[in-house]
Amino acid sequence: MAKVIKVEQRLQDPPQFFIFPADEAVVAGIPFMLGLLSKQAFVGVGLGIVFFLLWKRVKGERGLSGLLALLYWIIPKEVTIFRSFPDSAVSQWRA
Repeated sequence: MAKVIKVEQRLQDPPQFFIFPADEAVVAGIPFMLGLLSKQAFVGVGLGIVFFLLWKRVKGERGLSGLLALLYWIIPKEVTIFRSFPDSAVSQWRA
């Protein structure tokens, strides 16, 4: 008999928290938890939903990696934490 190994997800899939991607769960979960801790659950749920929808809108179809790539090309090198990366504003490369 052949041994069957089942792989649940692909390697490039983002980490999941239940059915949500981890970044979306964090964006929605923080206002929700703060609302519960301050005894204003409805406000926390409302803000969690609003932040979740805003984050999905900002992130777009390309996902978190697409958003990070966009930020790399837009933000100047002096402002980012990735100063060791090549400058994205160079218009001509010499070999």
